[in-house]
Amino acid sequence: MKQFRPGFIAILVCCTLFATEINSEHPAVTFSATLSTKDTNPQFDKMAYILGNSYVPKGVSQVLQASHEKYLEGCDLMQAGESEKARIFFNEAVDLLLSPNWDMTSTLHLNHFFQEMIQRIPKDQFLYYSDSEDSSARDLIPLTISPSLKDELIFHLGGTSYEIPITINKTVAKSLYYWLNDGRRFFIEGLLRSGQYRPIIERIFREENVPLDLMYLAQVESLFKPTAFSKARAKGIWQFNKSTAIQYGLKVTRDVDERSDPEKSTRAAARYLKDLYNTFGDWNLVLAAYNWGGARVKRLVQNTGIDDFWELVHTGQKLPKETKNHIPLIHASIILARNPEKFGLPLQLDAPLEYVEVSVSKAIDLRAAAEVLNTTVEELKHLNPSLRNLRTPAKYPDYRLKVPADSDVNLRERLVALSVMIEPSL
Repeated sequence: MKQFRPGFIAILVCCTLFATEINSEHPAVTFSATLSTKDTNPQFDKMAYILGNSYVPKGVSQVLQASHEKYLEGCDLMQAGESEKARIFFNEAVDLLLSPNWDMTSTLHLNHFFQEMIQRIPKDQFLYYSDSEDSSARDLIPLTISPSLKDELIFHLGGTSYEIPITINKTVAKSLYYWLNDGRRFFIEGLLRSGQYRPIIERIFREENVPLDLMYLAQVESLFKPTAFSKARAKGIWQFNKSTAIQYGLKVTRDVDERSDPEKSTRAAARYLKDLYNTFGDWNLVLAAYNWGGARVKRLVQNTGIDDFWELVHTGQKLPKETKNHIPLIHASIILARNPEKFGLPLQLDAPLEYVEVSVSKAIDLRAAAEVLNTTVEELKHLNPSLRNLRTPAKYPDYRLKVPADSDVNLRERLVALSVMIEPSL
């Protein structure tokens, strides 16, 4: 199989994008080309410099010249107010550079010229369109790619066998682009942290017969943070609100909030996802319902007669912007997490949590427990993020306190009889 460097995959992804934002919270990003120190000069015309470079092979030079002519025609049409015609010429200019006859990764002049063009087109458009004009006129670059390139993109990003249907369309490509650029730090943070919880999630999802790919719902919901807390007061890896958490058997009291318990909340999430699937029979609608609410999605499907998420988005139905972005981000997360080596993402994740559970029938002060176990309060809090203060819940028979797996068995047994020794400071 032909191997592609992460940079080429990024270029292919970029070729499917508009030069617009994913949403108002995530500003658009662009590739930056590094050609020479002349780039620092604001008067320096990079495309003209490449076109005049005597080292450019003749065949490549002809392609660049033809593409440049299309680009200039597009600029002239935009200046004349012919945005639809300009759209066509800009697409043709880009398609010429993406000819399958040339390898973008090894043909550096072609690569630099391409990157400069995809940055110029959105800049040029703002010379001719004011903020008061139709924003749809700004969706100019690039709207289409050649069928062969599109097939190659789908093959290399979607060639993996997935457990739910994965779509590679414009919005998914934009989400990939966001995760690989402005959101890269956040994606890597969540991906690394997921290593702590994957064994737990995989085991429970298998037991509940839920597709494993759905674990990356947590990447978008919380970056796999058990203590994540949203403005809407949703909490945990799976971002349960209080009512849904209680409905699925999680305790939410002043002493304990099991929305932050990775194991118990995962069990609840798996069952919730199954119930939603029994209602909708489609995983994209399930994810939309998880984000927006099952009743709202069900009502929308009934009112429109449309039971396909992408069609609901395409036909302009009243889905919240957050939900429209949510599903593409999940698809992109699944693609990236399943193919980290293709995108230069970490292969070595955080080590899985290792612990054993000790059943305690009375409230146990964590400071006393840490002293008994020769560990730290911080470690016990890390293993038990559902605890809201420094002790186990007082009215929770058979509460299972997680303690380090390498702790001495005899020391663990001492916890069973341990009563509250010091009242914690609340």
